Amino acid sequence: MVANGIEGRHFGRVSQRFVVDAAIFIAAFFAGFVIRFQEDWWLAFADHWVGISIGAVFYSCVAYIFGFYSFNGIPRNAINRFLAVCGAVGLSALLILGFFYLFQVESFGRGAMALGAVFAIIGLAGNYTALRHREERFRERMLVILTCSDDEHELMLNRRLWEPGLELVGVVATEEYHPGEGLKVLGKIKDLPEIARREEVARVVCAESCITEAGNFRLFSELRYSGVLVMPLISLCEEFYQFIPLGLVSPTWLLAASGSPRLTYIRKMKRAFDIVFSLLVLVALSVPFVIGMNLVRLTSKGPIFYRQIRSGRFGQKFAMLKLRTMRVDAEKAGAQWAQDKDPRVTPVGGFLRKYRIDEIPQLLNVLTGHMSLVGPRPERPEFVDKLAERIPYFQERLMIQPGITGWAQVKYPYGANIEDTRKKLEYDLYYMKHMSLLLDLFILLDTVRTILTGGLGQKAREQAPHYHTRRSGEAIVADHETETASAR
Repeated sequence: MVANGIEGRHFGRVSQRFVVDAAIFIAAFFAGFVIRFQEDWWLAFADHWVGISIGAVFYSCVAYIFGFYSFNGIPRNAINRFLAVCGAVGLSALLILGFFYLFQVESFGRGAMALGAVFAIIGLAGNYTALRHREERFRERMLVILTCSDDEHELMLNRRLWEPGLELVGVVATEEYHPGEGLKVLGKIKDLPEIARREEVARVVCAESCITEAGNFRLFSELRYSGVLVMPLISLCEEFYQFIPLGLVSPTWLLAASGSPRLTYIRKMKRAFDIVFSLLVLVALSVPFVIGMNLVRLTSKGPIFYRQIRSGRFGQKFAMLKLRTMRVDAEKAGAQWAQDKDPRVTPVGGFLRKYRIDEIPQLLNVLTGHMSLVGPRPERPEFVDKLAERIPYFQERLMIQPGITGWAQVKYPYGANIEDTRKKLEYDLYYMKHMSLLLDLFILLDTVRTILTGGLGQKAREQAPHYHTRRSGEAIVADHETETASAR
């Protein structure tokens, strides 16, 4: 498998924007102190730099939640962009004032605060305008190698995927294959280095079998050492869309994806992170937790908590805790898969589910070690084998601890059918390959956005990228089943 260093590239860019925004925020308040206090600016800034730094990190978190760091996430309209920055800077300024009030630090001068906020708005809005202009003008030039009719079918099926950030300049074919009409053919694979230089290509994409073919090694080596990326289709989706198309996954890919850095994180850092963060979140969410408990008690008969057996790591069963959101007789006829707008859900239960309040008790599962904060959602044992029969590599998600939230949960709505469950697995596989403390933190921020917006709706399902494959005459496409899946 050729990765070409794509691992972490997307979140590397996100982290870079995160740090740059924080630096602009701090520099803006630094300038405000210099202008406001003149000769004594250093003494004044020394008294307030901790609070300003906290405000800067908070601003970057808000900007991420607002979606500024995703592709095309910066508002296109200049007025909307300016207002969004004003709102995020305003929230951060309030946090700074609250910090100084809470810890009884020397008060923050109104003049310095006003100047700092104005400079921050100007600097950040200007930075976003430049980034937005770059996104609109710069598109990476891409060339696709076709080796057979299946490659051409895949290319035509997935033309929509190449639009954001990529420009398909044309295709190159092997000596034996002649592409059909409607494609810009730039030449044959033997002339690939020359074609790449002439067309100023930034990356070459092809089927993995083409990469491993011995006759192409010299051509690809020349490209790589000329600064041109060579990667399989699966890596392109991984980098630009952060999901792993099931139709392109192979056992070799799965083995290569489970690298030792991930194992170190799973064994050591992740557990410590789970314990510390779960305790902090339990304290922070104590008020909505108590309110949720009382709403369940007052609006429906039955216990406050609901215990349901789920499959944990390596398939080990455990009792997952939730606030009860369904009638007590919801499964009197046996285990059933959840439905979209499930009639068994109580009126209050729908509210608790929408804003994830029903899942707060799962923090106790995290503390006991049965779950993690971030990971694939735990599935019911009754459905694991059934789903594994329908969805390839479904049981791979049992190799790590399940989570309260996860990459699939913040990228795709509740599972409503087999195809939704398949799609969620594609995001889970991405997380399993790239899991790290940094990715977990970004997923938690994504979870905050999901909660504040009341969850992902049908629009998110329609906008999610879908990669279709067609190999040996078999199309692995949307399997529009009438069955419903239980995993959220």
